[in-house]
Amino acid sequence: MAWVAVAGCAGSDQSTQPQPSRLEQARVYSAEKSGDALLVWKGGDLVLENYQNGYDPEQPHTLTEVSALFPALSALMIAGDSLLTLDEPVAQVVEEWRPSPRKSKITLSHLLRRTSGLKQYGVGQGDIPSYEEALTAPMVGDPGEKFRFGYADVQALGAVLGRTDAKKAMMKERLFLPLGIPGGRWLVVSQESESEMSAASPQEPSLSMRLYDGAHLKARHLGRIGRMLLQSGQWKGEAIIENLAPLTEPSQASPGYGAGVWLNVPLDSIPPAQFERFWSQVPESILLAHDEKRLVYDGASPQMYMAAGRYNQRLYVFPAREMVVVRFGRADRTWNDQAFLSRLLGDPEGD
Repeated sequence: MAWVAVAGCAGSDQSTQPQPSRLEQARVYSAEKSGDALLVWKGGDLVLENYQNGYDPEQPHTLTEVSALFPALSALMIAGDSLLTLDEPVAQVVEEWRPSPRKSKITLSHLLRRTSGLKQYGVGQGDIPSYEEALTAPMVGDPGEKFRFGYADVQALGAVLGRTDAKKAMMKERLFLPLGIPGGRWLVVSQESESEMSAASPQEPSLSMRLYDGAHLKARHLGRIGRMLLQSGQWKGEAIIENLAPLTEPSQASPGYGAGVWLNVPLDSIPPAQFERFWSQVPESILLAHDEKRLVYDGASPQMYMAAGRYNQRLYVFPAREMVVVRFGRADRTWNDQAFLSRLLGDPEGD
């Protein structure tokens, strides 16, 4: 177990600097709620690194639905390369969707924001489909009409990524390796069986990665993803993602969800009926509750966002505080984002 608690970098805003007592409160809460790891960066400094309940920090950890952040970032790279813009129909590269009146209208943005209209199947309902199987999912609504959280959109996105010039190496060569991430493991879906493969090895044509929930990374490596996001897609002076803005842009049907991340939006800015339709599709296994004024935590600014997955895997990004938090854990229904963040951040008047 490693423990670090140091002051932030010179010139940081001391009013938002996490104090050792708050770091300790957050550490204790995470450990008590079946935590495996808790890491906090402030202003580029690692101010807390704690591995809990016997977890080996060298063992890549399951990220569950946090995994879907990586294909979303790859899609933003494709859009930046003008291979396929966010608002262009993906039928440009998915030929079998062209004859369908509704599938032919699905865009990258629809897939990223879970509003494609494809039948998603719920969390834990049925096997996760391969890329090609996801393309055959039936339509249950018009593109852009409703937020639906499930497997099909992310796995269909895998098919789209594979059919552009970016092909299968984008996550490895354009995202992970520039950040110094050699690659963890991915669960893989095939029509015959499930297996594991290295994220850094070539993908076999017959296999599809479980982009929805199959990534395994070390805590420090996920933290590098968060720190790159905090720096607007930059890393060591190089642009990893040219335009990161769509990551945190919701749609009318997904007012609390961007392109792979949950947004800390003010709830009074969303018409109640619209929010109720959205919230009805949020799996309890990922978000058990929302706060009173903002979706994630009232004590953080609306610019805060997070990637979240089952078993309380979390990547929190706080732009106003220059802070990134990685939390790994195991199944525990008593976990509460608001309780954790109130210990870490307190309840300021605003930030």
